Amino acid sequence: MELFAGLRTFGFEAIVLRLIGALVCGAMVGVDREMRNKKAGLKTHVLVCLGAALTMIVSEGIILGREGITTDATRIAANVVTGVGFLCAASLMTKGNGSLHGLTTAAGLWTTAVMGLACGTGWVEIGLLVSVIILLVFAVLGRVDDYIERISRGFDLYAELVGYEEVPWLLDALHQSGVHFSDLNVTKTPMDTAVVRLSATTQRLGQKESLAQSLRALPCVRYLELF
Repeated sequence: MELFAGLRTFGFEAIVLRLIGALVCGAMVGVDREMRNKKAGLKTHVLVCLGAALTMIVSEGIILGREGITTDATRIAANVVTGVGFLCAASLMTKGNGSLHGLTTAAGLWTTAVMGLACGTGWVEIGLLVSVIILLVFAVLGRVDDYIERISRGFDLYAELVGYEEVPWLLDALHQSGVHFSDLNVTKTPMDTAVVRLSATTQRLGQKESLAQSLRALPCVRYLELF
């Protein structure tokens, strides 16, 4: 596109426009994450995208500005992607029930870094396109993912029971509901209560919600979650 062709040059104006493009791309994704109350929000995504873009600009400047320099810019870019992996790991959280949260945010951060590399090389239109695609993934596929999770047969169970001796009652209730389970883990607490974790499969689609309601109604259950 002629509109963006000038960004492939290495003048001051082109560099400014590259950085502005990276800022806009990172902000587009960051605003969505901020509105969803995610830990990695607007500032994090903007800084990751700007930092990646600046890395590519500096790499290009080193190669073009000094004779005899044979630095491989792709090697520097690869190190950026590796470094962002530490930020992605920091965005992951494991809740008390054993479920892992933050995978989507981590994937968004990693993609934002690569998007910044694209802006840093002058491909701002590609960065903008990827920003729109990421927002569509969050908006559309997020709802599809929620629906699939709601009707799926497989799930993990986390339950806190009033007493350790109540565990057979919970397992019997699962058997009576036609649920097949595995990876059973029962922990006895110092207060003689029990924490039960297991993986299970229902007989039919869409059974999880009704199953959760019936299990929570059991007198032996203090807290129960299916995920």
